[in-house]
Amino acid sequence: MVQLALVGIVTAISAMVITWLVTPVVIRFADWIGAVDVPGARKIHSTPIPRIGGVAVFAGFVGAVVVAAAVTDSWPTSQVAAIDWRGLAVAAFGLLLVGLLDDLRGLSFQWKFAAQILAASYVWTCGFSVESLALPGVGNVELGAMSYFVTVFWVVAVTNAVNLIDGLDGLAAGSALITCVAMAMIAFGQGKLGVTAASVALAGALLGFLRYNFNPARIFLGDSGSLFLGFVLAVISVRGSQKASAAVAVLVPLLVLGLPLLDTGLAVSRRLYRLSLRGIHEPGSTMRYVVRNVHHVFLPDRGHIHHVLVDSGLSHRWAVLALYGLGAGFAGIALAMVSVRAIWFAVGLSGLLFVSLSAMIYVLYRRGRWWAKDALPSMSATGAGPNEETTTDGEESNADGVAREAS
Repeated sequence: MVQLALVGIVTAISAMVITWLVTPVVIRFADWIGAVDVPGARKIHSTPIPRIGGVAVFAGFVGAVVVAAAVTDSWPTSQVAAIDWRGLAVAAFGLLLVGLLDDLRGLSFQWKFAAQILAASYVWTCGFSVESLALPGVGNVELGAMSYFVTVFWVVAVTNAVNLIDGLDGLAAGSALITCVAMAMIAFGQGKLGVTAASVALAGALLGFLRYNFNPARIFLGDSGSLFLGFVLAVISVRGSQKASAAVAVLVPLLVLGLPLLDTGLAVSRRLYRLSLRGIHEPGSTMRYVVRNVHHVFLPDRGHIHHVLVDSGLSHRWAVLALYGLGAGFAGIALAMVSVRAIWFAVGLSGLLFVSLSAMIYVLYRRGRWWAKDALPSMSATGAGPNEETTTDGEESNADGVAREAS
Protein backbone atom coordinates (compact mmCIF):
# COMPACT_ATOMS: atom_id res chain seq x y z
CA MET A 1 0.00 0.00 0.00
CA VAL A 2 2.84 2.41 0.82
CA GLN A 3 4.50 1.59 -2.48
CA LEU A 4 1.28 2.33 -4.36
CA ALA A 5 0.92 5.65 -2.53
CA LEU A 6 4.46 6.58 -3.55
CA VAL A 7 3.66 5.81 -7.18
CA GLY A 8 0.65 8.12 -6.94
CA ILE A 9 2.79 10.88 -5.46
CA VAL A 10 5.37 10.48 -8.24
CA THR A 11 2.58 10.67 -10.84
CA ALA A 12 1.16 13.86 -9.32
CA ILE A 13 4.58 15.51 -9.05
CA SER A 14 5.36 14.56 -12.66
CA ALA A 15 2.13 16.19 -13.85
CA MET A 16 2.78 19.31 -11.78
CA VAL A 17 6.37 19.75 -13.03
CA ILE A 18 5.46 19.13 -16.67
CA THR A 19 2.59 21.63 -16.57
CA TRP A 20 4.68 24.16 -14.64
CA LEU A 21 7.38 23.98 -17.34
CA VAL A 22 5.07 23.85 -20.36
CA THR A 23 2.74 26.71 -19.38
CA PRO A 24 5.27 29.55 -20.01
CA VAL A 25 5.88 28.06 -23.47
CA VAL A 26 2.13 28.01 -24.14
CA ILE A 27 1.87 31.64 -22.97
CA ARG A 28 4.54 32.75 -25.44
CA PHE A 29 3.03 30.67 -28.23
CA ALA A 30 -0.45 32.10 -27.58
CA ASP A 31 0.94 35.64 -27.71
CA TRP A 32 2.71 34.81 -30.97
CA ILE A 33 -0.38 33.43 -32.76
CA GLY A 34 -2.77 35.94 -31.19
CA ALA A 35 -4.71 33.38 -29.12
CA VAL A 36 -5.48 35.95 -26.44
CA ASP A 37 -8.55 37.25 -24.67
CA VAL A 38 -8.72 40.89 -25.71
CA PRO A 39 -10.12 43.50 -23.27
CA GLY A 40 -13.54 44.80 -24.23
CA ALA A 41 -16.93 45.90 -23.01
CA ARG A 42 -17.67 42.43 -21.64
CA LYS A 43 -14.25 41.93 -20.03
CA ILE A 44 -12.55 43.56 -17.06
CA HIS A 45 -8.91 42.72 -17.67
CA SER A 46 -6.95 45.62 -19.14
CA THR A 47 -4.34 43.69 -21.14
CA PRO A 48 -4.63 40.75 -23.56
CA ILE A 49 -4.38 37.42 -21.73
CA PRO A 50 -3.49 34.10 -23.43
CA ARG A 51 -6.51 31.82 -23.43
CA ILE A 52 -5.32 28.34 -24.44
CA GLY A 53 -4.19 27.09 -21.04
CA GLY A 54 -5.92 23.78 -21.65
CA VAL A 55 -2.97 22.78 -23.83
CA ALA A 56 -0.60 22.98 -20.84
CA VAL A 57 -2.96 21.06 -18.54
CA PHE A 58 -3.42 18.37 -21.19
CA ALA A 59 0.36 18.05 -21.62
CA GLY A 60 0.85 17.61 -17.88
CA PHE A 61 -1.98 15.10 -17.61
CA VAL A 62 -0.79 12.94 -20.52
CA GLY A 63 2.83 13.17 -19.38
CA ALA A 64 1.88 11.94 -15.93
CA VAL A 65 -0.17 9.09 -17.40
CA VAL A 66 2.95 8.03 -19.33
CA VAL A 67 4.89 8.06 -16.05
CA ALA A 68 2.17 5.97 -14.39
CA ALA A 69 2.28 3.50 -17.28
CA ALA A 70 6.07 3.28 -16.95
CA VAL A 71 5.75 2.10 -13.36
CA THR A 72 2.89 -0.33 -13.88
CA ASP A 73 5.01 -3.11 -12.40
CA SER A 74 4.11 -1.55 -9.05
CA TRP A 75 0.38 -1.63 -9.84
CA PRO A 76 -1.83 -4.71 -10.08
CA THR A 77 -2.22 -5.27 -13.84
CA SER A 78 -5.95 -5.94 -13.62
CA GLN A 79 -6.50 -2.64 -11.80
CA VAL A 80 -4.55 -0.58 -14.32
CA ALA A 81 -6.28 -2.26 -17.24
CA ALA A 82 -9.64 -1.52 -15.63
CA ILE A 83 -9.51 2.01 -17.00
CA ASP A 84 -9.32 2.48 -20.77
CA TRP A 85 -6.63 5.15 -20.99
CA ARG A 86 -6.71 5.14 -24.78
CA GLY A 87 -10.44 5.78 -25.01
CA LEU A 88 -10.30 8.53 -22.40
CA ALA A 89 -7.27 10.17 -24.03
CA VAL A 90 -8.75 10.11 -27.55
CA ALA A 91 -12.08 11.61 -26.48
CA ALA A 92 -10.44 14.20 -24.22
CA PHE A 93 -8.02 15.21 -26.97
CA GLY A 94 -10.95 15.61 -29.36
CA LEU A 95 -12.71 17.99 -26.99
CA LEU A 96 -9.43 19.84 -26.44
CA LEU A 97 -9.27 20.48 -30.20
CA VAL A 98 -12.90 21.64 -30.24
CA GLY A 99 -12.11 24.03 -27.40
CA LEU A 100 -9.05 25.32 -29.25
CA LEU A 101 -11.17 26.03 -32.32
CA ASP A 102 -13.58 27.97 -30.14
CA ASP A 103 -10.73 29.90 -28.51
CA LEU A 104 -9.20 30.76 -31.89
CA ARG A 105 -12.16 31.10 -34.24
CA GLY A 106 -15.31 30.91 -32.14
CA LEU A 107 -17.87 28.09 -32.33
CA SER A 108 -21.59 28.13 -31.72
CA PHE A 109 -22.86 26.27 -28.68
CA GLN A 110 -24.61 23.80 -31.02
CA TRP A 111 -21.28 22.59 -32.42
CA LYS A 112 -19.71 22.31 -28.98
CA PHE A 113 -22.77 20.52 -27.64
CA ALA A 114 -22.65 18.02 -30.50
CA ALA A 115 -18.93 17.41 -29.89
CA GLN A 116 -19.59 16.73 -26.21
CA ILE A 117 -22.32 14.21 -27.04
CA LEU A 118 -20.00 12.49 -29.53
CA ALA A 119 -17.15 12.31 -26.99
CA ALA A 120 -19.48 11.02 -24.27
CA SER A 121 -20.85 8.39 -26.64
CA TYR A 122 -17.34 7.23 -27.48
CA VAL A 123 -16.24 6.75 -23.88
CA TRP A 124 -19.49 4.89 -23.20
CA THR A 125 -18.41 2.33 -25.79
CA CYS A 126 -15.08 2.11 -23.94
CA GLY A 127 -16.77 0.98 -20.75
CA PHE A 128 -17.24 4.29 -18.93
CA SER A 129 -20.93 3.92 -18.17
CA VAL A 130 -23.47 4.56 -15.44
CA GLU A 131 -24.81 1.06 -14.89
CA SER A 132 -27.40 1.61 -12.16
CA LEU A 133 -29.17 4.26 -10.10
CA ALA A 134 -30.33 4.17 -6.48
CA LEU A 135 -33.90 5.50 -6.30
CA PRO A 136 -35.59 6.36 -2.98
CA GLY A 137 -38.20 3.78 -2.09
CA VAL A 138 -37.22 1.62 -5.04
CA GLY A 139 -33.64 0.62 -4.40
CA ASN A 140 -30.89 -0.07 -6.88
CA VAL A 141 -32.22 -0.03 -10.46
CA GLU A 142 -30.20 -1.53 -13.31
CA LEU A 143 -30.36 0.85 -16.27
CA GLY A 144 -29.75 -1.59 -19.10
CA ALA A 145 -30.15 0.18 -22.45
CA MET A 146 -30.87 3.47 -20.64
CA SER A 147 -27.27 3.44 -19.43
CA TYR A 148 -26.20 5.21 -22.62
CA PHE A 149 -28.56 8.15 -22.18
CA VAL A 150 -27.82 8.58 -18.47
CA THR A 151 -24.07 8.42 -19.08
CA VAL A 152 -24.16 10.95 -21.92
CA PHE A 153 -26.37 13.27 -19.89
CA TRP A 154 -24.02 13.13 -16.90
CA VAL A 155 -20.85 13.68 -18.94
CA VAL A 156 -22.31 16.58 -20.92
CA ALA A 157 -23.81 18.16 -17.78
CA VAL A 158 -20.53 18.05 -15.82
CA THR A 159 -18.52 19.26 -18.83
CA ASN A 160 -20.73 22.32 -19.18
CA ALA A 161 -20.87 22.87 -15.42
CA VAL A 162 -17.08 23.23 -15.24
CA ASN A 163 -17.17 25.53 -18.26
CA LEU A 164 -19.73 27.77 -16.54
CA ILE A 165 -17.71 28.31 -13.34
CA ASP A 166 -14.62 29.28 -15.33
CA GLY A 167 -15.23 32.96 -14.63
CA LEU A 168 -12.60 34.14 -12.12
CA ASP A 169 -8.84 33.68 -11.99
CA GLY A 170 -8.11 30.16 -10.79
CA LEU A 171 -11.72 29.29 -9.91
CA ALA A 172 -12.29 26.39 -12.29
CA ALA A 173 -8.76 25.00 -11.94
CA GLY A 174 -8.73 25.23 -8.14
CA SER A 175 -12.23 23.80 -7.74
CA ALA A 176 -11.33 20.92 -10.05
CA LEU A 177 -8.13 20.34 -8.05
CA ILE A 178 -10.18 19.90 -4.86
CA THR A 179 -12.49 17.50 -6.71
CA CYS A 180 -9.54 15.46 -8.03
CA VAL A 181 -7.99 15.12 -4.58
CA ALA A 182 -11.30 13.91 -3.13
CA MET A 183 -11.86 11.42 -5.95
CA ALA A 184 -8.28 10.12 -5.64
CA MET A 185 -8.67 9.53 -1.90
CA ILE A 186 -12.02 7.77 -2.33
CA ALA A 187 -10.83 5.63 -5.25
CA PHE A 188 -7.59 4.67 -3.50
CA GLY A 189 -9.49 3.58 -0.41
CA GLN A 190 -11.75 1.42 -2.58
CA GLY A 191 -8.82 -0.13 -4.44
CA LYS A 192 -9.66 1.53 -7.77
CA LEU A 193 -6.09 2.28 -8.71
CA GLY A 194 -6.77 3.26 -12.32
CA VAL A 195 -9.17 5.99 -11.18
CA THR A 196 -6.66 7.02 -8.53
CA ALA A 197 -3.92 7.39 -11.15
CA ALA A 198 -6.12 9.52 -13.42
CA SER A 199 -7.22 11.70 -10.51
CA VAL A 200 -3.74 12.38 -9.13
CA ALA A 201 -2.39 13.02 -12.64
CA LEU A 202 -5.05 15.66 -13.27
CA ALA A 203 -4.61 17.11 -9.77
CA GLY A 204 -0.88 17.52 -10.31
CA ALA A 205 -1.40 19.18 -13.69
CA LEU A 206 -3.89 21.64 -12.18
CA LEU A 207 -1.56 22.47 -9.30
CA GLY A 208 1.21 23.30 -11.76
CA PHE A 209 -1.17 25.38 -13.87
CA LEU A 210 -2.50 27.37 -10.90
CA ARG A 211 0.98 28.89 -10.56
CA TYR A 212 0.07 30.96 -13.62
CA ASN A 213 -3.72 30.96 -13.47
CA PHE A 214 -4.40 32.14 -9.91
CA ASN A 215 -5.05 35.82 -9.30
CA PRO A 216 -3.64 37.75 -11.07
CA ALA A 217 -3.74 35.31 -13.97
CA ARG A 218 -1.12 35.21 -16.70
CA ILE A 219 -3.11 32.69 -18.73
CA PHE A 220 -6.71 31.50 -18.90
CA LEU A 221 -7.94 27.94 -19.28
CA GLY A 222 -10.07 28.94 -22.23
CA ASP A 223 -12.60 26.57 -23.71
CA SER A 224 -9.76 24.21 -24.57
CA GLY A 225 -9.12 23.82 -20.86
CA SER A 226 -12.61 23.96 -19.40
CA LEU A 227 -14.08 21.44 -21.86
CA PHE A 228 -11.15 19.05 -21.42
CA LEU A 229 -11.20 19.45 -17.65
CA GLY A 230 -14.94 19.00 -17.23
CA PHE A 231 -14.98 16.00 -19.53
CA VAL A 232 -12.17 14.17 -17.74
CA LEU A 233 -13.73 14.86 -14.33
CA ALA A 234 -17.07 13.52 -15.55
CA VAL A 235 -15.57 10.36 -17.01
CA ILE A 236 -13.40 9.67 -13.95
CA SER A 237 -16.42 10.12 -11.66
CA VAL A 238 -18.39 7.62 -13.76
CA ARG A 239 -15.61 5.07 -13.54
CA GLY A 240 -15.18 5.65 -9.83
CA SER A 241 -18.87 5.05 -9.14
CA GLN A 242 -18.99 1.71 -10.93
CA LYS A 243 -19.46 -1.35 -8.70
CA ALA A 244 -19.80 0.88 -5.63
CA SER A 245 -22.65 0.72 -3.13
CA ALA A 246 -25.86 2.41 -4.22
CA ALA A 247 -25.46 5.46 -1.97
CA VAL A 248 -21.81 5.97 -2.89
CA ALA A 249 -22.44 5.47 -6.61
CA VAL A 250 -25.11 8.18 -6.72
CA LEU A 251 -24.28 10.69 -3.99
CA VAL A 252 -20.47 10.83 -4.01
CA PRO A 253 -20.14 12.05 -7.64
CA LEU A 254 -22.83 14.65 -6.97
CA LEU A 255 -21.01 15.88 -3.87
CA VAL A 256 -17.45 15.99 -5.19
CA LEU A 257 -18.74 17.96 -8.19
CA GLY A 258 -21.18 19.90 -6.02
CA LEU A 259 -19.94 23.44 -6.71
CA PRO A 260 -20.12 23.42 -10.54
CA LEU A 261 -23.36 21.44 -10.51
CA LEU A 262 -24.92 23.84 -7.98
CA ASP A 263 -23.95 26.87 -10.04
CA THR A 264 -25.23 25.26 -13.24
CA GLY A 265 -28.55 24.36 -11.67
CA LEU A 266 -29.00 27.90 -10.40
CA ALA A 267 -27.97 29.33 -13.79
CA VAL A 268 -30.49 27.25 -15.72
CA SER A 269 -33.26 28.02 -13.19
CA ARG A 270 -32.43 31.72 -13.26
CA ARG A 271 -32.45 31.95 -17.05
CA LEU A 272 -35.67 29.97 -17.43
CA TYR A 273 -37.26 32.20 -14.79
CA ARG A 274 -36.28 35.36 -16.64
CA LEU A 275 -37.41 33.82 -19.91
CA SER A 276 -40.82 32.95 -18.48
CA LEU A 277 -41.25 36.50 -17.16
CA ARG A 278 -40.63 37.86 -20.63
CA GLY A 279 -43.02 35.29 -22.08
CA ILE A 280 -45.87 36.61 -19.92
CA HIS A 281 -45.79 39.87 -21.87
CA GLU A 282 -45.64 38.19 -25.27
CA PRO A 283 -48.68 37.11 -27.32
CA GLY A 284 -49.61 33.44 -27.10
CA SER A 285 -48.69 30.83 -24.53
CA THR A 286 -45.87 31.58 -22.10
CA MET A 287 -44.73 27.96 -22.31
CA ARG A 288 -44.62 28.14 -26.11
CA TYR A 289 -42.52 31.30 -25.88
CA VAL A 290 -40.08 29.64 -23.47
CA VAL A 291 -39.73 26.55 -25.67
CA ARG A 292 -39.24 28.67 -28.79
CA ASN A 293 -36.48 30.70 -27.12
CA VAL A 294 -34.94 27.99 -24.94
CA HIS A 295 -31.60 28.38 -26.75
CA HIS A 296 -31.15 31.63 -24.81
CA VAL A 297 -30.57 29.49 -21.71
CA PHE A 298 -27.15 28.72 -23.19
CA LEU A 299 -26.17 32.39 -23.55
CA PRO A 300 -23.87 33.88 -20.89
CA ASP A 301 -24.98 36.23 -18.15
CA ARG A 302 -23.58 37.80 -14.99
CA GLY A 303 -25.69 35.92 -12.48
CA HIS A 304 -23.25 33.14 -11.59
CA ILE A 305 -22.31 32.71 -7.93
CA HIS A 306 -18.81 34.06 -8.50
CA HIS A 307 -20.13 37.14 -10.31
CA VAL A 308 -22.60 37.94 -7.55
CA LEU A 309 -19.96 37.50 -4.83
CA VAL A 310 -17.74 40.04 -6.58
CA ASP A 311 -20.67 42.40 -7.19
CA SER A 312 -21.52 42.06 -3.48
CA GLY A 313 -18.18 43.59 -2.53
CA LEU A 314 -15.72 40.70 -2.26
CA SER A 315 -12.40 41.02 -4.04
CA HIS A 316 -11.81 38.54 -6.84
CA ARG A 317 -9.27 36.63 -4.78
CA TRP A 318 -11.54 36.36 -1.73
CA ALA A 319 -14.49 35.32 -3.89
CA VAL A 320 -12.41 32.49 -5.34
CA LEU A 321 -11.16 31.43 -1.90
CA ALA A 322 -14.73 31.43 -0.55
CA LEU A 323 -15.82 29.14 -3.37
CA TYR A 324 -12.80 26.92 -2.76
CA GLY A 325 -14.12 26.55 0.78
CA LEU A 326 -17.56 25.65 -0.51
CA GLY A 327 -16.09 23.06 -2.85
CA ALA A 328 -13.97 21.64 -0.03
CA GLY A 329 -17.11 21.34 2.10
CA PHE A 330 -18.83 19.27 -0.58
CA ALA A 331 -15.71 17.13 -0.96
CA GLY A 332 -15.45 16.65 2.81
CA ILE A 333 -18.99 15.35 3.00
CA ALA A 334 -18.28 12.95 0.14
CA LEU A 335 -15.19 11.65 1.92
CA ALA A 336 -17.14 11.20 5.13
CA MET A 337 -19.94 9.33 3.39
CA VAL A 338 -17.66 6.51 2.22
CA SER A 339 -16.96 5.61 5.86
CA VAL A 340 -19.81 4.27 7.98
CA ARG A 341 -18.00 5.38 11.11
CA ALA A 342 -18.03 8.97 9.89
CA ILE A 343 -21.77 9.22 9.40
CA TRP A 344 -22.24 11.82 12.15
CA PHE A 345 -19.30 13.78 10.81
CA ALA A 346 -21.04 13.80 7.43
CA VAL A 347 -24.28 14.98 9.03
CA GLY A 348 -22.42 17.77 10.84
CA LEU A 349 -20.66 18.89 7.69
CA SER A 350 -23.95 18.87 5.82
CA GLY A 351 -25.46 21.14 8.46
CA LEU A 352 -22.51 23.50 8.34
CA LEU A 353 -22.66 23.61 4.57
CA PHE A 354 -26.40 24.27 4.65
CA VAL A 355 -25.94 27.21 7.04
CA SER A 356 -23.12 28.61 4.90
CA LEU A 357 -25.16 28.33 1.72
CA SER A 358 -28.19 29.91 3.39
CA ALA A 359 -26.08 32.86 4.55
CA MET A 360 -24.57 33.25 1.09
CA ILE A 361 -27.92 33.17 -0.67
CA TYR A 362 -29.33 35.67 1.86
CA VAL A 363 -26.52 38.09 1.11
CA LEU A 364 -27.00 37.65 -2.63
CA TYR A 365 -30.72 38.31 -2.44
CA ARG A 366 -30.13 41.34 -0.22
CA ARG A 367 -27.80 42.71 -2.84
CA GLY A 368 -30.52 42.24 -5.44
CA ARG A 369 -28.25 40.66 -8.03
CA TRP A 370 -29.31 37.02 -8.12
CA TRP A 371 -32.43 37.54 -10.19
CA ALA A 372 -31.29 40.89 -11.59
CA LYS A 373 -33.41 42.33 -14.35
CA ASP A 374 -30.47 42.26 -16.74
CA ALA A 375 -29.31 38.76 -15.82
CA LEU A 376 -30.50 37.33 -19.15
CA PRO A 377 -28.81 38.67 -22.30
CA SER A 378 -30.98 40.78 -24.53
CA MET A 379 -32.98 38.77 -27.05
CA SER A 380 -31.81 41.10 -29.80
CA ALA A 381 -28.15 40.99 -28.84
CA THR A 382 -25.83 39.87 -31.60
CA GLY A 383 -22.30 38.68 -31.59
CA ALA A 384 -22.42 37.28 -28.07
CA GLY A 385 -20.78 33.93 -28.30
CA PRO A 386 -21.25 31.22 -25.74
CA ASN A 387 -18.09 32.29 -23.93
CA GLU A 388 -18.53 36.04 -24.01
CA GLU A 389 -19.65 37.73 -20.86
CA THR A 390 -22.57 40.12 -20.98
CA THR A 391 -22.21 42.73 -18.28
CA THR A 392 -24.92 44.83 -16.72
CA ASP A 393 -22.79 47.84 -15.95
CA GLY A 394 -20.83 48.33 -19.14
CA GLU A 395 -17.06 48.07 -18.94
CA GLU A 396 -16.00 47.31 -15.40
CA SER A 397 -12.99 48.74 -13.67
CA ASN A 398 -9.77 46.84 -13.22
CA ALA A 399 -8.48 48.76 -10.22
CA ASP A 400 -6.94 45.72 -8.61
CA GLY A 401 -5.34 44.54 -11.83
CA VAL A 402 -7.32 41.33 -11.84
CA ALA A 403 -7.85 39.40 -15.05
CA ARG A 404 -10.98 37.33 -15.31
CA GLU A 405 -12.18 34.78 -17.79
CA ALA A 406 -15.54 35.00 -19.46
CA SER A 407 -17.82 32.15 -18.67
